[in-house]
Amino acid sequence: MFEHCRAFVIAANAVETRALELTAHNLGFGEVASRLGGSGATLSRAVITYFFVDYRLADDELLDVIDAVREERSARLCYSPVILFTDDCPYSTMLKYVRFGFDDVVGLPQSRDVLAERLAEQLDSELVYVEAKDYLGPDRRRLDSGAELRVGISSHTRVTFVRDARHGIRVLRREERGHRFRARPDPGTHFMPKLFGHRAV
Repeated sequence: MFEHCRAFVIAANAVETRALELTAHNLGFGEVASRLGGSGATLSRAVITYFFVDYRLADDELLDVIDAVREERSARLCYSPVILFTDDCPYSTMLKYVRFGFDDVVGLPQSRDVLAERLAEQLDSELVYVEAKDYLGPDRRRLDSGAELRVGISSHTRVTFVRDARHGIRVLRREERGHRFRARPDPGTHFMPKLFGHRAV
C-alpha cells in the first residue's frame, strides 16, 4: 500500500528517530529517511511523502515543522500528510495537537493493521484544506471558535485535492471564499410566519 510513498521522520533524538523509522519499514514504505540521517526533505522519487513527527519536540518546533512543509510548494509537497505520533495523553493535549494543523494525531502503541488503516485514510479520497493568510492545512475551525472567526471573516480558499500513491497529488478544486453578511428578512416576509402565523416570529 505504501510502496510508492516515503516516510520522512522528524524526532527529538536518535532513539525515537529509529523507532519511527522501524514503524515505517514495518508498514512497507518504499523509502524511509530522517532529519538526523541528513537526507533532504525534497530529494526523493517517492510520489507521496508522509512526515512522521515525534511529539517530544517542543511545541514551537512542532509548529515550525508544519510551517516548513506547508511553505514548500515544489512538487506540491505542501499537501503532504504530516502525522504526529504520541503516547497516551489527555484529550486537551490531543486537541491542541490537532489545532496545530497535523493531518492526524496517532497514539502509540497501535497494531500494525490499525496503524496502516489510519495512514491509508490520507490516500485516494478527496481531502479539503483551508488556505488563509497565515495558514494552510486541514479545516480545524470547528475546534476553535477563534480560528473560525479569523478564517470566516477574512478571505480564504478551500482547496480540494487527492493524494494518489501512484500519480501524486491532484488539486481538484480551488474555491475562493470570504465572509458574506446577509440582510435579515423582514419578519412579515419570512416563510415561518407565513406558515404558522405571527407566533413563529
